Amino acid sequence: MKNIIHAISFLHKGERVIVKATNFGKFKVPVTEVTNGQLNTKMRNLTAKQVIDHDIIKNCDPTFYLDNNERLRVYPAGDSSYLPAQADGLALKHDAMNKTSVTKLKKKVVDKSATSGYNSYQQAGLDMYGWWPEDFNDGNAD
Repeated sequence: MKNIIHAISFLHKGERVIVKATNFGKFKVPVTEVTNGQLNTKMRNLTAKQVIDHDIIKNCDPTFYLDNNERLRVYPAGDSSYLPAQADGLALKHDAMNKTSVTKLKKKVVDKSATSGYNSYQQAGLDMYGWWPEDFNDGNAD
């Protein structure tokens, strides 16, 4: 898989934080949720589009680090109310290129789980003591 966007950086508390893309083209970002009145922060793998739509990151001057060693400010002049078409297009293209490999992996997992399990033939010789050979005779024949 080819990453169009190698990293996304943003200013947080006066420092530029760089988040590199994973092998699957996602970006590991802390996401805060309110659960039962408590704040829970977990690291989530987000797509490029989800990162630039993140409530905190979109106001922190996000910048794309592209594969041709260029940098692109997502919101020129720091105005997060308008997303330029170029930045939006790059994010969508990056996500689309990396989406196919993730779906292939999910299909493989589904195929394995569908074939695993016991059918009635496999369970025929299994009882609470384990597997018994078919020709075993304990003397209590019917």
